[in-house]
Amino acid sequence: MWKPFFEFLWTISYLIPGRRMRTWFRTEKCFDYKNKLNAIKNMYPDMKWETMRLAKGGGSLAFIIDDTVFKVRKFHKKDNSAEKFEREKRITDAVAPVLPVAVPNIDLVQAGEYLFYKTKFIPGRVLMDLPMEKIMQNNEKIGKQIGQIIYKLYNTDFKQLKDLKSQKAQENSWGLIHGDMCSNIIVNPNTMDVVGIIDWEYASFYTLQYEFFGIFRVRRKMRLTDIAPFAICEYYRLRDENAK
Repeated sequence: MWKPFFEFLWTISYLIPGRRMRTWFRTEKCFDYKNKLNAIKNMYPDMKWETMRLAKGGGSLAFIIDDTVFKVRKFHKKDNSAEKFEREKRITDAVAPVLPVAVPNIDLVQAGEYLFYKTKFIPGRVLMDLPMEKIMQNNEKIGKQIGQIIYKLYNTDFKQLKDLKSQKAQENSWGLIHGDMCSNIIVNPNTMDVVGIIDWEYASFYTLQYEFFGIFRVRRKMRLTDIAPFAICEYYRLRDENAK
């Protein structure tokens, strides 16, 4: 979906008179799409670029080729790509051994002027891209698995990430949360098991309530699934069970 859209935008940019205005349009509206694509293609010329798919997140573009994902910030000059990607890599490296699902295994790659993070594609589908009926048929199962993930994440003592805790987080003993789980849940479309959680750029030590709110806050479709109540109940079931 996104690949033809950005190819179209880039093509019509040639019709814009004036180099300055054309450059602005390509940078601000196309997120420098074509230049970023060419930079990573030059870095990995032997990959099957004709099969490339494009995904767009809140702050990033992701080029997906076979089982590899190259993620790059939309505005690499404005928001510190290196700092954001290095932070996300630290977090995913820490949570990967703890969680029962896959998370991105990140390597940083400099391609020309652009910094990418490279990771293996997690097989499956984004939960919210599946038909509503199928989600509703499995909402209890999915909700319980998400509750288990949140419990493990929030209650693990990640000593290697201690410096990321604010003073307020330390004073309130806040745990680690994903912070943007709603659109980043990967499921096996055949079994409807949760198999991965992606895009950890907003992860932080913050309140449990914010994590629960983040399950459904972004998308109306997620709110209609009733997944959040199952996740919350499963979290507190595990908390009470482990408190005995």
